[in-house]
Amino acid sequence: MGVAMSELDEKREEIAVLIAAELGLGDPAGWSEADRAAVDRRTSEAIEGRALGPDEPADSTEAGTRLRQRLREYRALLELRTDEADARLAEEGEVFGREDDA
Repeated sequence: MGVAMSELDEKREEIAVLIAAELGLGDPAGWSEADRAAVDRRTSEAIEGRALGPDEPADSTEAGTRLRQRLREYRALLELRTDEADARLAEEGEVFGREDDA
């Protein structure tokens, strides 16, 4: 069974809630549009590795540790989904490397 997009969405929301806590925001239900945009931007940056990258000092707080764990889990789910898509293409005879996509 494949990784459902909802699993990625759920993991992303977990990351967003942790980032919101870092930003001093409370319950997501109370976020303004500007708050949501800030959290979404920071969440995307974190997922893409532009924030909390390997060169940054490790955040030893409990929240920082949880955030890093959720980011690892999100990336693992994303990789699994990509691997499953590649396997499906291979089964269909569409075998090619990612570098062939250019």
